[in-house]
Amino acid sequence: MIEIDRSSNTPVHQQVVTAMRFRIANGQFRVGDRLPATRKLASQLGISFHTVRKAYLFLQDEGLILSRKGSGFVVLDANPLGKSERMERGASILSVALKEVVGLGLDEGEIDYLIEEQLTLLDAEDEKVKIVVAMPFRELGQACAKHVENTFQKDCAHCLLGDIKKHADADFILVPFRHMKQVLSSNPNADLVAVGYEINEEALAAIARLLDHETLGLVTRHPDAIASLLAELRGATGFSGQVLAVSAEEGDSFLTSLIQQCELLVYTEGAERSVRTLLDRNRTYVKLTLRLAPSSIERMRSVIP
Repeated sequence: MIEIDRSSNTPVHQQVVTAMRFRIANGQFRVGDRLPATRKLASQLGISFHTVRKAYLFLQDEGLILSRKGSGFVVLDANPLGKSERMERGASILSVALKEVVGLGLDEGEIDYLIEEQLTLLDAEDEKVKIVVAMPFRELGQACAKHVENTFQKDCAHCLLGDIKKHADADFILVPFRHMKQVLSSNPNADLVAVGYEINEEALAAIARLLDHETLGLVTRHPDAIASLLAELRGATGFSGQVLAVSAEEGDSFLTSLIQQCELLVYTEGAERSVRTLLDRNRTYVKLTLRLAPSSIERMRSVIP
């Protein structure tokens, strides 16, 4: 998070310029990445969005970023400064800073300590963002949040679509395309990212081979997944036969009865532990996995810092 020093003689927009320039230089924002929207960053910093825009335009004049219609400001592949120019600019900045700390009465040892401390902090600095996955049922949210964490190495929370207002402090909210309008007015300060999700093809192929007089068994971890998943499976495979569905929360007696009555059993990752002990070689079964679509993951790379 950028920190604005309101007691500093440096103008606020210039503080934003310096902070953003640093984040571009150290790779927090890579070539092609989109910078935070001016209004969102302004809200986070408690300053006018005109001030943020002024800072962005300054960076654009420097050739570091460019305003693109529909994408906001994105980082450019700017030509790096030569070593001599970098050293000259660095020396000028350090000269000003050292004069200020010497003026505070710090001795050489104390200055050396502060420099080492700040270098350590820079190495460890990682701007925290809150990412939330909002999905129509819990198991999908859990699976997609895990996918985000494994891909981006960042914490990711999950919730049901109806509970998204509980995450008013979210920086990014991932929501299925069809539910975007539902969430648009709920969290005005967050960046909404429309995403798609998919079911593994192994499970879909097995269901597609079922005849309409055969029975499909579906086991989920939570009851709220059944209706949504069933609709997805029928739509994707065209299967119109009988489906028996239970959740692992309903207990082993229901699971045993279901397994005995179906030609094919599909179960979610969340239900795997409950189902595995009841399976035998005489039954056909496939694990059903849920994850974000690869195209959504690639698009998120340009959005999430």
